[in-house]
Amino acid sequence: MLFRLTRAEQPGFDDVASVRVTLKIRAIEGHIEAPSLLIDWGDGLALATPVALKRLGEDAYVVVAHTNAGALSQIVLRPSAAPCLFELTAFQVEPAAEPAPGAPRLSAPRRLLRAALRGLSPGAARAIRISLRTLRDPKSTIRLARQTIRNRRLDPWRESYQHAFNVARHAFSPHYAAPALNPPPRADDAPRVLAFYLPQYHPFPENDQWWGKGFTEWTNVSKATPQFVGHYQPRLPGELGFYDLRVPEVLQAQARMARNAGVDAFCFHYYWFGGKRLLERPLDAFVADPEIDLPFALCWANENWTRRWDGDESDVLMAQDHSPEDDLALLDDLARYMASPRYVRVGGKPLLIVYRPDTLPDAAATLERWRKRARELGIGELFILCTNAFGFSAYRDAGFDGLVEFPPHALQKGEITDTVERLNLDFAGRVYDYDAVVEERIEALERRADPRIYPGVMPSWDNEARKPGCGNIFHNATPQRFHDWAGAALDCTTRLAPPDERLVFVNAWNEWGEGTYLEPDRWFGHASAQALRNAVARRAPAPARDHPAVVVSHQSPRLHDAVMLFHIFYADLIDDLAQRLATLRDGMDAIITFPEQWPATAVDALATAVPGAVLVPLPNHGRDVVPFLTALEIARARGHTVFCKAHTKKSPHRSDGAAWRDRLLDGLMSPERAQAALAAFAEDPRLGLLAPENARMLYSDPGVMTHNSEGVDYLSRYLNFRYSPDTAFPAGTMFWGRIAAFEALVGHALIEGKRRG
Repeated sequence: MLFRLTRAEQPGFDDVASVRVTLKIRAIEGHIEAPSLLIDWGDGLALATPVALKRLGEDAYVVVAHTNAGALSQIVLRPSAAPCLFELTAFQVEPAAEPAPGAPRLSAPRRLLRAALRGLSPGAARAIRISLRTLRDPKSTIRLARQTIRNRRLDPWRESYQHAFNVARHAFSPHYAAPALNPPPRADDAPRVLAFYLPQYHPFPENDQWWGKGFTEWTNVSKATPQFVGHYQPRLPGELGFYDLRVPEVLQAQARMARNAGVDAFCFHYYWFGGKRLLERPLDAFVADPEIDLPFALCWANENWTRRWDGDESDVLMAQDHSPEDDLALLDDLARYMASPRYVRVGGKPLLIVYRPDTLPDAAATLERWRKRARELGIGELFILCTNAFGFSAYRDAGFDGLVEFPPHALQKGEITDTVERLNLDFAGRVYDYDAVVEERIEALERRADPRIYPGVMPSWDNEARKPGCGNIFHNATPQRFHDWAGAALDCTTRLAPPDERLVFVNAWNEWGEGTYLEPDRWFGHASAQALRNAVARRAPAPARDHPAVVVSHQSPRLHDAVMLFHIFYADLIDDLAQRLATLRDGMDAIITFPEQWPATAVDALATAVPGAVLVPLPNHGRDVVPFLTALEIARARGHTVFCKAHTKKSPHRSDGAAWRDRLLDGLMSPERAQAALAAFAEDPRLGLLAPENARMLYSDPGVMTHNSEGVDYLSRYLNFRYSPDTAFPAGTMFWGRIAAFEALVGHALIEGKRRG
């Protein structure tokens, strides 16, 4: 338990040298053993020494604690040295009349000396409590200062450790996203999204020979370490785990996830070395599996296979053997894949991508041989693209049909290597600001005029796993900025290319060793996939906006002062919503928000299920909060005074998601709870918000602020509201409220909420 002084309480303890702490604590299971306190006198809890509590009587404890310098800041209760379940019934902190043992406290001089030490040795005074003993013993003070400096040097490591520990205890990033349950809506002529796919995650003989028995890409991924403060490593996979691509269920799960993320096809890297194939097993299984309907294409990874992942570019493990005969043999091998009905075609032509056009001795001659051979084999014409890897740009001169951007190639903006706080002092890599890169790429996409340069995006990039201590890292990557980049790429190809040639490429679906992937990881979950999905969905038609039922619903009269503000995202929960609202409609109106991409059939079903409700289709962003702010503005304009805010929850990342939703809604809007809530607002005009007991948590409760701190801090600044650790927080964002109490959220906050997404 944490006790922290509020701003109002602080003046009463500013010059207090002793405090008395009294508490009552009872063991429910187990027993209380050696309870103690950690007291922070302004130097932080890390250096606090436990203070034992003295027993007064049954369940009652007391201690008087003293300080030589500093003012009381916070207290942590350590209830027992042994495991137990306990109940804390009283906790009181007050200035103590007892003097501190030993010499009188010389607070002003000590504070001056402490401040002087802080100026002379950064961080030292944080740990040095100036007392008569330390003044008499300078050597002791110097030893303490040196120890503090050593501790300061460990602070960066503590931050990295804390992140690793958070991942270990299943904490999530504020950007964490659950898996999507269905593909995003999109227009018939929307761009197709292709994600590059690495088929490296399974053992094969060559890897065993080159790298050691059992080596896969996961071997690199799992050993990566952070090189500087804030460096996100290691990157560990989420629910797919350290998968083996020899398992059919893995490929099937990847295909489903890709569909739901807005990916239209995988573009497999294809490894061919003068007639020798590598990593072909996952591709062949993917093509042959009748359970998989996701399209696919191929990108020939036509470079030598070297030990460059260890930094040695000269040691070639498998070399390319370019020749006219090899060109024809390769096309003959690719023909079986191009014959698949799932193979990606552009303008009716099978798509083939060459990763390194600069390594072909005569690219134009190779392409001509391929085109002729394809016609001879009955494949027809080919649509052949190359990437801009290693600075290549002359695609027209070489005879290619277009150029694919393959980030991070050709990205050189925003280097920040000299600004990071290094953990590895020998770090020889480069660090770039992902946000600056995205800004530059968006501007370039808006200026682009060539329809045959196909946009490529990446959710992140960090090849530390492959090049320990000398990788290239795009720092500060966030799902929101990836969403912005992907959206600009979609807009660019829509503006420039005819419908069937609208392509956007993502590097990559699963390049874990290079830190760029759409698959879920343990920290962000499905955030990158969800960012791409949202970018695709936002450009879909919005048929619900002009649906007749929506227009008619806004003519519904206001019948009651109270109104239900309900956001429904999942159309298959319409009947459940209708049943819950039916018990409340005698005393409440209803304003229902829902995604504007819903088809007409779903809008018809909603209008039929909740007659008389105001229906508000909205873009799918801001989760349930932006829809709430929109509905709140409508409710205020209609003259309502009290509302109940609720929304559908499936929580696909939880096995008990449906039961959790039912518990939250039952505690909020059952007839009995609704009647009690309305009575409470009628009786107390000062009441602004009312949440069910099972949804109320404290700001200081573990995990409450994990996903909410950024938004809460923003709103607190905007509303000039200060909260303390014991302030209640309505978890799940379902509650009753008085519209007048939320007046400040309408207007500016609504616009800002939409901007922040």
